[in-house]
Amino acid sequence: MAAPLGTQIRERILESAAALMEERSFFDISLADIARAARISKGTLYYYYNSRDAILFDLTDRYLQKLSDDLLAWVDNEEKDTSLPRLLRYTFSRGVYDKSGSMRLFLIAEAVSGKGDVRDKLLEKYAHFKNVLAQKIAARKPGADGEYLAWLTLTVMDGMLVQSQLKNPALDTDAFIEATARLITEC
Repeated sequence: MAAPLGTQIRERILESAAALMEERSFFDISLADIARAARISKGTLYYYYNSRDAILFDLTDRYLQKLSDDLLAWVDNEEKDTSLPRLLRYTFSRGVYDKSGSMRLFLIAEAVSGKGDVRDKLLEKYAHFKNVLAQKIAARKPGADGEYLAWLTLTVMDGMLVQSQLKNPALDTDAFIEATARLITEC
């Protein structure tokens, strides 16, 4: 059964906004830009989203849900080697090399600057990611403090994202990921 037309239009709006965010800051994107990119009228856009904040909230929810779904699909795949070093490498690499990394950094900035709904959604998902990682780390490293190592993983991942977005030539990201995964595995 095909998705209802409204769902398709909403999805097209969100896809268009996300694509525009890969090119420039959300602050520099108008509703008219989004309507044009989605090939719909401004009136149609306003029917579904009457503000950029509403689009941002749905983008946040969609992006974070995809990260969560991808993580769970990866760690629960019994056909893959999901040992602790591989789990850490996957988490770090996904956090740094994800093509939507600039969106995550933007969402973090929005949350820090006072967007309460974005902040609440991010904190909710961070708690979820922390819980999943803590459980998976503890299962792969009995006796380890899974909670601490999960927070360490998330914090390092965000720091690497910042360095990646800055295109810092002083950081060899792949070597850093390997060394950090090894360090956490051995502690």
